[in-house]
Amino acid sequence: MSFHRLRSALALLALTLLASACDISAIVVKGAAKTTARGSIALEGHWDYELATATMPNSIIQLEGMLVIVPDEPRIVTTLLRAYVGYTYGVVEDLAEDAEFRGDVSVGEYHRERAKYLYQRAKDLGVYLLQLEADGMEEAVAGGVGAFEEWLRKSFKKKEHAEMLLWAGYAWGNWINGSKDNMAAVADLPYVKALVQRSLELDDTIFYGAGYLMLAMIATNEMGADLDAARALWDKAIAGNGRRALLPLLNMGRHYAVKRGDRDLFVSLMVEVLEAPDLLPEGRLSNMIAKRRAARYLAQVDEFFIPGGGDDLEDDLDVEDEENEAEN
Repeated sequence: MSFHRLRSALALLALTLLASACDISAIVVKGAAKTTARGSIALEGHWDYELATATMPNSIIQLEGMLVIVPDEPRIVTTLLRAYVGYTYGVVEDLAEDAEFRGDVSVGEYHRERAKYLYQRAKDLGVYLLQLEADGMEEAVAGGVGAFEEWLRKSFKKKEHAEMLLWAGYAWGNWINGSKDNMAAVADLPYVKALVQRSLELDDTIFYGAGYLMLAMIATNEMGADLDAARALWDKAIAGNGRRALLPLLNMGRHYAVKRGDRDLFVSLMVEVLEAPDLLPEGRLSNMIAKRRAARYLAQVDEFFIPGGGDDLEDDLDVEDEENEAEN
């Protein structure tokens, strides 16, 4: 065999081995994706807030690396999307609120800005996940909310689609919440509602009825809010888990009770959260997050219920007050 033929043969062998190695890596990562998704269940049931949340950044970086190797694996995208939403809500926003509570404005602003960009990544992952599942999303969005709702009905028909729709909606909605100064972002809110509503139509039990919680938040804080209609959604969000999941109780107090100016309801809900026993072991981490915030909110009760000023507080996803001030 000539030198040139030998070199060509070796090069071909090297490429073959490289391709095989890539295939093996992809197979290993896909297998690990199943384990990682199951492992997130254990994290949600952990009893130590500091320990559990300290592991989240490493998990996110690991999942980002897995996504580079296998970019078309929906399970990895879904797990990573949930990790971003959970970490940003449970840790970064908590750091922001704590700093603001202590009067450290600069630190609060720093973490608010972090939250916005982390939710941006989650939103992008949510869009990517939906595009992996079905073609035509860009055209559907461009066609308006009606076209988008029709696309969702035609493209997502299985019960297992409910989870990806829910978390895509949560990521998009929380990104809007962090971008309230961007009216183009706020204008996307109907698309979030469509995603969450379709998720509920397919399966309304995911994450203890979290879809109703998102719709209740939006209904409470949107411009011209119908608080009676919002109350019905809050009741669904709470009843769906038998008052065992505490985030709906917490947020009903923080948003609905404050918007309504009902101090007694606010206090009773915060106390219920703080005094709740360990009724939901599989949702222990979320409940601990709720308890941390309930203690902080209860300490701020006099700020939330200034006489005659309950509706003037800035609420999540609420741009009504700013628009009213501009009109006046």
